[in-house]
Amino acid sequence: MNTQLAERRRSQALMLWLIAGALVVAAAVTAAIETRALRPDLAAGPVVPGLTETIGAAQRVIVVSQEASYRIEKAERGGQDVWVMRDRGDFPVTAGSLAQLTRGLQELRYTRRMTSDPSKHQRLGVTDPRQGGRGVLVQVEDGRGALLVNLILGVETSGLYVRRPDDDQTWAAREGENAPLPPLRNAAAWLNLRPLGIDPARLARVEIAPAEGRAYILAREAPDQPWRIVTPALATLAQSNVTAAAEQLTQLTPVDVQLAPAVQGEAVARVRAALFDGVLIDAELIPSEGRVWLKLAARANSPELQQAAVEINAQAADWAFALRESDAQALAPPLSALVPSRQ
Repeated sequence: MNTQLAERRRSQALMLWLIAGALVVAAAVTAAIETRALRPDLAAGPVVPGLTETIGAAQRVIVVSQEASYRIEKAERGGQDVWVMRDRGDFPVTAGSLAQLTRGLQELRYTRRMTSDPSKHQRLGVTDPRQGGRGVLVQVEDGRGALLVNLILGVETSGLYVRRPDDDQTWAAREGENAPLPPLRNAAAWLNLRPLGIDPARLARVEIAPAEGRAYILAREAPDQPWRIVTPALATLAQSNVTAAAEQLTQLTPVDVQLAPAVQGEAVARVRAALFDGVLIDAELIPSEGRVWLKLAARANSPELQQAAVEINAQAADWAFALRESDAQALAPPLSALVPSRQ
């Protein structure tokens, strides 16, 4: 008898718990409905629904903005599919940047309905860049040219906004907590622009012919020895200045790239670096279309060093790299920047 009573009590307690849970759920749903009624501007859900299922068919990414426009496509090289930037001489795109774009678009969520008035698009940064607007157009196409993604993003201090090019309705959106979009306005962020990935310790001698003033030579006897101005023999203003000038060739971070033949003109400055192992690297600074471009080529002074030169050329020789003005000046500074001024 006692067992049956205890069983009934447990059943009643379970039933009461289930009823309480149902009431909590019902209250939450009711609250959500009331909130939606009070705030009809609220929105939810993915900006690009179903992208996880379709992104595998992507063949092309197009980004257009006032700052930079570029096209990334899947191409075959050596029997493998790779992604390249077509309007940068098919320079390879880093896999990490593509993964960041994919995840960022998948995690993009609506948060609020904004305006459908085109006169207010400028304030939200979603005006079409193809028509001079300041939004960022992001399109992803499959192999047939069908658009998997077609968005104009407005990245403002007040938040992130999004609309489709063929729709005036604008929405506030948020990125995933751990899935930010890549810096879409910066084409160089997609590329591993390190034209000379060598250890500065390999450098033994650097000859610099700057745009202004006489040529000079920096050298050291061993990697652990300080750099000196050996021609002409002058005292330095600061050892750090000489070291920076000697090793700048290995520290470059270009801002753009093109195939080398696309950049023509007379070099205004030259640098020649000799490595301790005997490989020589020639660099030229060429002004073209408002930028300063760097061209590099390596050569070996003996047959046994040919492979080392080939490895450097494979990374750099086919390309011209655009430098910031400050980097170009630091690569070939005038001699006066390294020695005390003479009164």
